[in-house]
Amino acid sequence: MIRVQKVAFPSESRLHQELALATFHDAFEANLADPSLSALEIAIRYMRATPDWVEALLHVRNRMVAPLGLRDSGAMGALGDRPASAYAVGDSLGLFTIQAIAPDELVLSADDKHADVRVAFLKRRHGECCAYVIASWVRTRNVLGRLYMLPVGRIHPLVVKAGMQALVI
Repeated sequence: MIRVQKVAFPSESRLHQELALATFHDAFEANLADPSLSALEIAIRYMRATPDWVEALLHVRNRMVAPLGLRDSGAMGALGDRPASAYAVGDSLGLFTIQAIAPDELVLSADDKHADVRVAFLKRRHGECCAYVIASWVRTRNVLGRLYMLPVGRIHPLVVKAGMQALVI
C-alpha cells in the first residue's frame, strides 16, 4: 500500500500566503515514482482514480445540498480523455476550476455561497526522491459553510488519503 502522511501545509504553495484566511486546511503527501509527471498530470490521474465510494458520497452530497441552494458539484472523476496539454487556466477539471498551472503546482477552486475551496497539487523533491502533496484550503462564508464543514472536515482526510493510496504514480 502507498504510504500517505499528513504534513504541514506546504510553505512553497501559492495557497500558503492566504493560509490565515482559511477556516479549514490540511495537506497530505505520498511518494511520486514518476518525477516526469507535472502537477496537472498528477491531478488528472488522481481524479480519474477516484474510488467508487467517494463518487457515491459526492452523489449523496449533491442530493442533500440541492434544497439549500448549493451547486451540484458533479463527479470528481468525470474528466473525459483530454490530455494535460489541452487544459488552461479557467478550464474545468472535474468538479473544480483551474486557477493556476505551473510544472510543480496546480491550483484548483470550487466556490459556492457557503464556502471558497482551493486545492493544490504540488510536486516536491526530497533529495533524490520525489513526492506530491495535495493541500486543501477552505474559507467558510457563513453559518451554512461552518455547519457544512463539521462533517466534511472529518470525512475529507479519509477521502484524500484513500484517493492517494489508490494511485500508483
